[in-house]
Amino acid sequence: MEDMLYKELVRLGVHPDSIDAEKLSEEIGIHMERGLSGEEGSMMMIPTFLFSGGSLKLEEPVAVIDAGGTNLRTALVVFRESGAEILEQHRTAMPGTEGPVSTEGMYDRFVETVLPIMPESGKLALCFSYAFQSLPDGEARIITMGKEVMIEGCEGSLVREGMLDAFKRAGYSGIPQITVLNDTAAVLFSALISGSDNSVGFILGTGMNAAYFERTEDIRKISAEPGRYMAVNMEAAYFSDPPMGTVDRLVDEHSRNRGRALLEKMVSGAYLGEIAYRCTLLLAEERLISRESLRSIENAGEFSVRYMTELIENSSGPYAGLCSGSGDIDALREVFLSVERRAGKLTAALVAAVIKKITYETGSTVTVAVNGSTIRLNRNIRGEFEKWLRELLGENGSFTITEREDDTLVGSAAAAFCG
Repeated sequence: MEDMLYKELVRLGVHPDSIDAEKLSEEIGIHMERGLSGEEGSMMMIPTFLFSGGSLKLEEPVAVIDAGGTNLRTALVVFRESGAEILEQHRTAMPGTEGPVSTEGMYDRFVETVLPIMPESGKLALCFSYAFQSLPDGEARIITMGKEVMIEGCEGSLVREGMLDAFKRAGYSGIPQITVLNDTAAVLFSALISGSDNSVGFILGTGMNAAYFERTEDIRKISAEPGRYMAVNMEAAYFSDPPMGTVDRLVDEHSRNRGRALLEKMVSGAYLGEIAYRCTLLLAEERLISRESLRSIENAGEFSVRYMTELIENSSGPYAGLCSGSGDIDALREVFLSVERRAGKLTAALVAAVIKKITYETGSTVTVAVNGSTIRLNRNIRGEFEKWLRELLGENGSFTITEREDDTLVGSAAAAFCG
């Protein structure tokens, strides 16, 4: 039975053994090059016009606004000899989550929350985790907001301009120095605290993305001063040629954004439960899951990653209760393990492609700053990620992984010194 289950998981494309990580990593590298050149491809490779190599000024506070999802955070961050310190932090609801708000109203709300902690220098970093286009002068033009945030007429709005106008309306006497970036770039800049410009920022939570510092002369689709390193937001979720299996195609067919974010649909926390659920239904058709368990599973609906982990580690929890015997528990455990380990292998192929793209001397270490509950809390994904990253990079691919709870706040503050 175990051999039959293994073969079926491989056939369905769910088992990590169905993935050629080396080939995938090479293909991702090709798409990265196309994106940097402005050619047709699925890696957007968005220039941020934010650079590494800046000097973090000690004891000079930076105000930070972290606007993402349904939460709005403000903080005052200061860098000391001992590291970054958050002096104040406040959390409230993101404008537009409790009813429609005008674009002007959104900016007014941002300013209202940050005014009490604005430093004398006027330095402000806005981590804006919605779709926007970075412009060469440091401005950011909003493309769209998530559906959970109702901001009327925001498309096309210039963020810095809108913030400056809001500061004037609030009676602020100075001219704030505003830096706008997204959460992935903020995670990347948090790696600068380690003192290394050879860095990758990687997010794997409900979504997935990566960013890194690229040589300006290699970002061929823009004109930029050569000899510098610019943060590039990959929008890696949209890689269009991942090794999808039968189950992945089913997940995509039933998604709201069919044909898009294909790599993300194979690895992120938002989709792992659905992958496992649809795989289990197909296994039942091959009688590798009993009919009794199938009825219980169908009634329970899509799996939760939290309870998947409980069954993997202890053969217990709600999903063990759905099974009619130990054989089904073991089969379900193998499904869950395969889904999670495959996610680790796939994301290792992505990050390995990025590290190989970075120009670094043999033997130097690349810092990989990770963010997101899926990569930070899931031991199966994290273990497979690190294992395959070492395998794909080989002897000359030294790396270190960093993570911190406040990475988007600290990284945003660091970016304020790296214009």
